[in-house]
Amino acid sequence: MTFLARLSVLEHFGLFALRAGSGLFLSFLHGWGKVTGLWAHVVHGESWGFADTVASLGFPIPLLFASISALTEFIGGLFFAAGLYTRYAALFISINMGVAVYRHLITDMRYELAALFLLISFYILIKGAGRYSIDRFLTIDRV
Repeated sequence: MTFLARLSVLEHFGLFALRAGSGLFLSFLHGWGKVTGLWAHVVHGESWGFADTVASLGFPIPLLFASISALTEFIGGLFFAAGLYTRYAALFISINMGVAVYRHLITDMRYELAALFLLISFYILIKGAGRYSIDRFLTIDRV
């Protein structure tokens, strides 16, 4: 057996690393800032620029959709990383990142990171959380 063939035993660990790493990055590097902005808006009445961004895309009730997006990135990212209700989290993240890619494309912004999150979440949506997940422990998603 070749060295590369032996690496296949790490397949489940690789899926875990992809899911956990991307979920934590999404949650803390993108979602946390939006959630703290939402908190400041709701509790202290500060303006929240992200809601204005969502409004510029033509969404009705932009504050609601911006809040859903922020919570999807933060809480959904944590669920995604932990492998808890992973396919549901992946579905919401995929939709959220699809909108993000669209926004970045129409405003000439860099879309690569949003596209990467979209591809990863879509892959996990199809594949499932894998062996090292809370879903598997709770028998929500046996793979």
